[in-house]
Amino acid sequence: MKTFSGRKSSQDPGELQQFIALLKSRNVRSYCEIGARHGDCFWTVMCALPKGSTGVAVDLPGGLWGTSKSPTHLRRAIANLGHRGYKCSTVFGDSHTAATKRLIVGRGPYDAILIDGDHTLEGVTRDWELYGELAPIVAFHDIVGTGQYEKVNGKPVEVPLLWAELKKHRQCLEFIGTDSRMGIGVVCNFTS
Repeated sequence: MKTFSGRKSSQDPGELQQFIALLKSRNVRSYCEIGARHGDCFWTVMCALPKGSTGVAVDLPGGLWGTSKSPTHLRRAIANLGHRGYKCSTVFGDSHTAATKRLIVGRGPYDAILIDGDHTLEGVTRDWELYGELAPIVAFHDIVGTGQYEKVNGKPVEVPLLWAELKKHRQCLEFIGTDSRMGIGVVCNFTS
């Protein structure tokens, strides 16, 4: 799948397209992505939404899961989306702080949120606690596995641990491609 930045996609194309199909079916017009990194997933999702939709890309440049180059890439993606008729902005900061949460909440409300930032159990759980009730659709990337052995660049990917707990108590959907090591899980905070 071609990405806006030209980098290799960090999303499975089939999983992302299924997620986008859900967003379209639910008439999503406001979207927030926590852990937007280079902006590729954010750009792809926003381009699939109706013109005039709003989006907020959140990233922590140079953080454990971020990259020091994300501000340049995200600003380019935001500018491109603006030329395409979308109303988008960035928030650079730690999604776990009260100051960043105020910025994110202040730019809402949201129809959908994708949590793809800190992949440690502590980090992803904190993002869920802070943002899990802010939208009818709250999705997570990297739900596949047990969370005990998966690593990216030596860092634990513990999203599956939280995902296993959420599935026990919430209405959820999963988009997992054949032989995928990623997956997108969606908590459905909507009633129909």
